[in-house]
Amino acid sequence: MEKKNSERFLSAFIKIETKLKEIVGNDSHKAFYQLVDRAAVKNPAIDKYRSVLKEYAELRNAIVHKRIEDEAIAEPHIKVVEDLEFICNMLTTPPTLEQEFLQKVVKCSSYDKVSLAIRKMVKNDFSKIPVYDGKRFMGLLTTDSIARWIAYNLESGIEVAQDADVETILEFSKQKETYTFIAKNSTVFEAISVFEQWYKKGLRLNAVIITECGDRNEPPLGILSLFDLPKLYERVSK
Repeated sequence: MEKKNSERFLSAFIKIETKLKEIVGNDSHKAFYQLVDRAAVKNPAIDKYRSVLKEYAELRNAIVHKRIEDEAIAEPHIKVVEDLEFICNMLTTPPTLEQEFLQKVVKCSSYDKVSLAIRKMVKNDFSKIPVYDGKRFMGLLTTDSIARWIAYNLESGIEVAQDADVETILEFSKQKETYTFIAKNSTVFEAISVFEQWYKKGLRLNAVIITECGDRNEPPLGILSLFDLPKLYERVSK
């Protein structure tokens, strides 16, 4: 027998409430609205759906508390049910970076000639490329730092040397660290949150480098930039 919309809605709601209690731990006895607020502080996925979860809590109350002869007087629309089920799925089994956002990373060494690094960037249409000496992360070579290096040489009357080392160019980074690292099993919500946190601080984030455990000296498994944000948002949108 096919479930009623109200039954499907309540089933998804209960799963979400259970997830909220799991996240907040010792505060699991709080009312649903409070659970949402407390969980949102700890979990970026909850924060994304905070407002809509509170709205659906009102519908839940109408379904549970307003009944005639044990029948719900509020039967949610199928689109509402499907939306809540989607949110339930996003919260209980959130998509991770390793599922869709890993790829071979083009990199260079600090001892490489800048001409070689530039050729790699042009060939792959990159505006940035990570620099590694063995397993050690040295920095992020960007088109901005290359431009500043060229400008400095021209202003100083120095011939731009194509055989200069990448290490020399790294010294021209306006901000030494415009990147961060994240573990491959992090959720898409966590990756989005990283970009949003940097934005709120007024800082420019050039790259989020994905590694096994989020350690800077682990091999890169993927790189996210601002250009990947639409894809990240799309992955967690219905």
